[in-house]
Amino acid sequence: MKQSPLDLTRIFELEPHGPDTFVGESPPYPWGRIYGGLVVAQAVWAATQTVAPEYALHSLHSYFILGGDLREPVRYEVDRVRNGRSFTTRRVLARQSAGAILTLGCSFQLAEQGAETQSAVFPSDVAPPGGLSEKYDAGIQRRDLPHSSGPPRSLVWARYPETLGEDPRLHLCALAYVADLNPMDSALTAHPNWTPDDGEWSDHFMGASLDHAMWFHRPVRTDDWLLLDITSHGIIGSRGLATGPVFTTDGTHVATIAQEVLLRERSG
Repeated sequence: MKQSPLDLTRIFELEPHGPDTFVGESPPYPWGRIYGGLVVAQAVWAATQTVAPEYALHSLHSYFILGGDLREPVRYEVDRVRNGRSFTTRRVLARQSAGAILTLGCSFQLAEQGAETQSAVFPSDVAPPGGLSEKYDAGIQRRDLPHSSGPPRSLVWARYPETLGEDPRLHLCALAYVADLNPMDSALTAHPNWTPDDGEWSDHFMGASLDHAMWFHRPVRTDDWLLLDITSHGIIGSRGLATGPVFTTDGTHVATIAQEVLLRERSG
């Protein structure tokens, strides 16, 4: 399905609806339901509104429950699980009229001095984003890189298409939006009955994200190009697992993604 640019300028304009409750709306995604990365990103942004600004998001763990309905807004209910001296924990329930569509837990850390190392290696076979063919996916600027050897993999340059300003918290939430871009693609490459030459994967499979986790290692500008290097670890019971690092253009490891997806072959 060829996609066009979407207006993402207002997706983080959540409206307060009582104590620790916020409402967000969705752009008109062409596949007819809300993009999972939007619900994750808005849920984390809702949680961020209840946390002191000196605490930075360092991890999230979420479960997708139902596909979101584009025709109605999403209500985010934040539970202040704990306010600690070093760490603050929040739980968010995202609801529509049909019921809960996502649960999310996230943790924030007060800045702390300590050792800093990096063992994740920026791949040597990656061309820079300039010159690669560009397309849009969920409104995100995306440039796919070919790869022909090694494990099943999806290697993508991606950039949030709007200028996000200087709030580092917003850039982390925007990265959560971008991070749902290609784990499904990675899982598909591991399926024995799928090749890109088959056309639209949705014609052959019923697919859905089941859960999604992220770890945020360093501050990042999500409106700059980022490399999502996502590897599939196989498929069992119609479930595929994909994980991988996120790098800046200079090779800095800024985040790690893990997602489990459902891939069921359509009959007939």
